[in-house]
Amino acid sequence: MSQVTDPVDPQPITIEQLVGHQRVLDIAVSPDGSQVAFTRKAASREDEHGSSSIWLAPFDGGEPRQFTTGLTNDHSPQWSPTGDRIAFISDRAERGSSTVYVMPSNGGEGVRVFNQKGAVSGLAWSPDGRYVSFVFTPGETDDEKKRKEEREDWVVWDAEPKFGRLWTVLLETGEERAISPEQRHVWGYRWSPDSATIAINTTPTPRVDDIFLTTDVALVPALGGEPVQAFSLLGLAHDLQWSPDGMRLAYLGAVDRVVAGEYVYARDIRGGEPTCLTAGYTGSGVSLGVVAQTGELVFQTLEGVNSALYLLSWDGRMAKVDSAPAMGSFESRVSVSADGTRFAVAWADGMHPVEVWSFGRGEQSQAAAARRCTKFNADLERALLGATQVVRWQSDSGVEVEGLLITPVGYREGERYPLVVQVHGGPTWAWANKFYASWHDWGQYLAGHGYAVLLPNPRGSTGRGPEWTNAIFGDVGGGEFRDMLSGVDAMIARGIADPGRLGIGGWSWGGYMTSWAITQTTRFRAAVMGAGLPNMISDNSLGDIPSSNLSYFETSPYHNPDPYYERSAIRHIRNVTTPTLILHGEADKRVNVAESIEMYVALRTLGVKTTFVSYPRQGHGIEERKHQTDLLRRVLDWYDEHLKPQSGNVKESE
Repeated sequence: MSQVTDPVDPQPITIEQLVGHQRVLDIAVSPDGSQVAFTRKAASREDEHGSSSIWLAPFDGGEPRQFTTGLTNDHSPQWSPTGDRIAFISDRAERGSSTVYVMPSNGGEGVRVFNQKGAVSGLAWSPDGRYVSFVFTPGETDDEKKRKEEREDWVVWDAEPKFGRLWTVLLETGEERAISPEQRHVWGYRWSPDSATIAINTTPTPRVDDIFLTTDVALVPALGGEPVQAFSLLGLAHDLQWSPDGMRLAYLGAVDRVVAGEYVYARDIRGGEPTCLTAGYTGSGVSLGVVAQTGELVFQTLEGVNSALYLLSWDGRMAKVDSAPAMGSFESRVSVSADGTRFAVAWADGMHPVEVWSFGRGEQSQAAAARRCTKFNADLERALLGATQVVRWQSDSGVEVEGLLITPVGYREGERYPLVVQVHGGPTWAWANKFYASWHDWGQYLAGHGYAVLLPNPRGSTGRGPEWTNAIFGDVGGGEFRDMLSGVDAMIARGIADPGRLGIGGWSWGGYMTSWAITQTTRFRAAVMGAGLPNMISDNSLGDIPSSNLSYFETSPYHNPDPYYERSAIRHIRNVTTPTLILHGEADKRVNVAESIEMYVALRTLGVKTTFVSYPRQGHGIEERKHQTDLLRRVLDWYDEHLKPQSGNVKESE
């Protein structure tokens, strides 16, 4: 199958390319470092379930080959410790119900090794290669189906939760065993080096919010038995990793409160206080892995807008992997060979769409320099693109803010263009130096139609350490709003933006900031609120992660509603004059569609021009191809209608 479609004449990126581009996920280097397994998946799906396939690429170059058919959803490839088999998750037996298969790595027929119906995640091998393990959440039971058919399907909230439990399968006999407690939800785990014990992250319920509130880590025997509590802490601790001697656990954890930039901590499983291995680090931790043979920790981070990779010793010494692709974004977890000399990752930058890249280190590596292993999205790379550059500006009190600017295709210095500020979600997130072209990331799409696009990383963003991330605690919509507005002023001062043609938009928290911004200023002539939160009081009960608000507002709305109401767009809704397009998935659990309904009714009642479009079956992300296509068309049409007068762009002299 060819990876590249040769272009005729380069043109700006089209909607068809945006919704049809290929994603590369689940990167996994073989233990000997000779091959890279990964999942290939289209950016959108055309039916209820979609499809994905597993591919293998030579580490040192050569054409990748398709490993599974791609007729169903095959994903999450995991190499056996000896490299002769690959386990993966698939719904080929029953669409919508996933299970585990094992297949020889040189090809053949996949063998199903788990025979229950439901959802499987977190697939892994035991270090000795005898077991595969995973978290299994049961699907609909026969009794539940019967109740639905007989119209006796009322729901008592929180009464019958579906717990995700840790299961193992002994491959030599096929024995299936649930080894975690029946009434605890497992959301993460890690095998000990000797395959005797598994450390598990558990919560008392499957509610997403519980994961953010408290972390309980327990040790459970691999053969089953009573778990032993290792430690418990406030907030999130994830990516558990064992020390080589099996006496300590490392993890990524919050510095304080619930939501924060993340450091690496280690603690003795027998008790005691944690030790911070990365104290003073001014980037943000993204993921934590381990080198199988040496026990070195693989610390993946974000520094400003660029990704970085470090090898971290258990006494806190950090060594940067300089051969990793520089000045861009890791779009997956970095995977590493068993000896720690070969790495692979999904990587992109502002001018290059995501592909699989490999790189090495040390004298034993045959490929120290980074190289591209796939070219699935070469047609995007060859399109006419807007230039992406890092920009910095001064906000209030001398605060320096960083972000990205995508200039229009055909940009001419001295000419002013309509500027759209796209606000990122999170807010504990950041715009990284990557390729912005999807239903969610409008940068290159708008640049191809004559817009400059500013992607700011204001206070509250990641990439600059916990102090920057935590700066919005108690000041939601304050400093971050001033940071964004000062970025607009900077683009005007530099002769790029036309002050009379300013737009704003964003998804999730970006939708919140969009709704907030148009109540605080009338400078924006067009707004697009995607899955936004105009009422922070109602969001606290309608969304699935209200615990994050405990950090941002430093109280709950049931104890003190004032800060929630004061920093809600609904509180100041009479100030709005900006025409606003509202977009939302009807099945969104993170931000309930009621938030958008409330915003729409308020604007309609006040006579502000507004359009509300909801997308059936869609959650917090829009996945169906026709819905993505509609969304992108509406976004462009809305900005064109309000920001593009017939007179065209304005020269600096005008």
